[in-house]
Amino acid sequence: MTSEPADIAGTLCELCHQFASNLFAFGFVKPDTYPSRWLSAGSEWTPEKPWGDGYRHHDTLEDLSHSAKTCDLCNVFYADLASMDPALCQGWLGLYPFWSSSRMGENSLKGHFRAGFRESLSKMPWGSSKIGSIPLHSFKICRRGPRGLDEKVEWADAHRRFSAIPTTVRSPDISRAVSRWQRECLEAHEDCVKHQLHRELPTRVLDLGDGVSPRIRLYESNGEKAQYAALSHCWGGVIPSVTTESNRAARTNDMDPNDLPQNFKDAIYVARALGIRYLWIDALCILQDSKADWFREAGKMSSVYTGATLVISALDAEASTAGFLKPNRIPSATLNDKYAIQKVFPELNDYLQECALVRRGWCMQERLLANPILHIGKEQMFWECRSEFACEDGKTYTGMSDGHAMAGFMRIRKHIGVSADQGVELEWDAWYQLLEEYTTRQFTVSTDKLPALAGAATLFRSTRPAATYVAGLWKEDISRGLLWCAHYDHIPGRKVWGISSTDKISTLAKPPQKRGPSWSWAALDGQLDFWALRTRGFVVEVLDVAMSSGENELTEVSPYGSIKLRGLVAQMYYHAPPDEPGHEVGTLTFQQTDSLGDKSNSLNGCVLDLDRRSSRICWVLVMSQANSSTDWYLLVLDRHDDGRPYQRIGMCTAHYVKVNTSRFEMQDVLLA
Repeated sequence: MTSEPADIAGTLCELCHQFASNLFAFGFVKPDTYPSRWLSAGSEWTPEKPWGDGYRHHDTLEDLSHSAKTCDLCNVFYADLASMDPALCQGWLGLYPFWSSSRMGENSLKGHFRAGFRESLSKMPWGSSKIGSIPLHSFKICRRGPRGLDEKVEWADAHRRFSAIPTTVRSPDISRAVSRWQRECLEAHEDCVKHQLHRELPTRVLDLGDGVSPRIRLYESNGEKAQYAALSHCWGGVIPSVTTESNRAARTNDMDPNDLPQNFKDAIYVARALGIRYLWIDALCILQDSKADWFREAGKMSSVYTGATLVISALDAEASTAGFLKPNRIPSATLNDKYAIQKVFPELNDYLQECALVRRGWCMQERLLANPILHIGKEQMFWECRSEFACEDGKTYTGMSDGHAMAGFMRIRKHIGVSADQGVELEWDAWYQLLEEYTTRQFTVSTDKLPALAGAATLFRSTRPAATYVAGLWKEDISRGLLWCAHYDHIPGRKVWGISSTDKISTLAKPPQKRGPSWSWAALDGQLDFWALRTRGFVVEVLDVAMSSGENELTEVSPYGSIKLRGLVAQMYYHAPPDEPGHEVGTLTFQQTDSLGDKSNSLNGCVLDLDRRSSRICWVLVMSQANSSTDWYLLVLDRHDDGRPYQRIGMCTAHYVKVNTSRFEMQDVLLA
């Protein structure tokens, strides 16, 4: 066993000093014999055995609380553990560097250890379901300085791979981190190099001055090229001090930064730390009381975010007044001039899913278009480029081989961005993958749903210049684009894609103001699945797509048009599911009195968009027949007797179909 000498000189209590000193003396591997206060897990099974050998720390949470006032490491532990349920805080506190579990075997990450109270160990949550994940309430010894770009460190030497996060992020910390990431992009990331060129300034930007004067003003550009940053943030309600027609002229001379909300002050601080003179913020650079200016600038979102030298992302700030540069963002215990101890951060995907910015509609296209992005979270900074998602503590992610929704967006963001950069034509499926992410997002203003996608549509169409945009879909692939449905939770491991009677189905809702024809996904609010990603064998024929408003109008709030289709049509009866929680999926039969169990007369897997509890007459149009025609995908329609077009009301995914196609008639259907 080799040990790494360590002179522990931090402000630590006697217990913490012994624990840290012992770990270094052990060389971060199990010793043959333990000094005092260490307990072996033994060979017999006990509820504590998966936690492995451990060190007995303070006797109670209260003792830890008292020690945290003078011991930096106890403070690190207390800040993380104090918020746990009291039922998880029973008994003495143990520190377990040699924990084991069925997920990844014995811990082999040097310097990593778990913390838990002895009588509550069997109740402690693990956290992420990801294989190989680090459990919650874990801590790590980490280096105090960043790793050199060419420095190679073995995976197991985690205490040398990961860096401590500064407790409070300051201008030099931002500058050093970004410089390091930018250098790595330029030297090692082929897909990032093209984005280092200066682009034209947006119509208006904040001029932060030349470094000599702190004066800020609104600058109206003249097409000149220069570096600029853009802010991606949550409005979170009314923003104080927006730019309007009445204050526009005065702001071109001078702006008082004290009048601005904290998010904007923080963005100015970050831009200045990076030596970037110009900054674009939507609420300040678009005239908020001018509809004409708003629509004109909304149509330029693609160029604003793709042209930015850097996009600053306020990940956790719920509102403009919240601020995102927080003091004391994470406690740290210094051991010596080389090492410190901090908590292990949660799995990145789980963290991102809870961030305020990830839930907002406008922010999806901002992240899609931007390269690179400096995400500033509540505990650390992140760098997202075309190649990876890098964390301030030294971890990196690519999103590959990961089924999490957040990882999926990393992949589609890279795929769309790199394809657009290289002029490679994107497949239609990329658009549907994007929409599946987009429909999880929320909007303060309901009518923003389509305008907030205009930049993404512009980027996508740059690879398909002849494509025609219609109400959030593309005319050239409209038959596949029509096949959307309320999202269902596909159980991991289920081999066949399809909706079963007890699947959890997302709730859809009509927006306050009509937002598009019934056939467009934009007509409703709620998370959707696009079945073009999961099936082939489309049999419907598109005869015509006629838009009375909104064709190729990417920022149109409420486009309208009709689609004429030719396919197999039948009148059927929708049987609502039982009026019980967990039952959202109905069944279709040809006659109201037909048996639901008679497969020759029924189609299962029917999900209505809105009123799923009311049985009714409806019409169905067969869109796709896959797997030797045993799997059918149909649109469910409503029809009026006065000759008005059909309206979409739902979709059906029927498997192991045994109905005879002679029960259907080939008809032309006008859908609006």
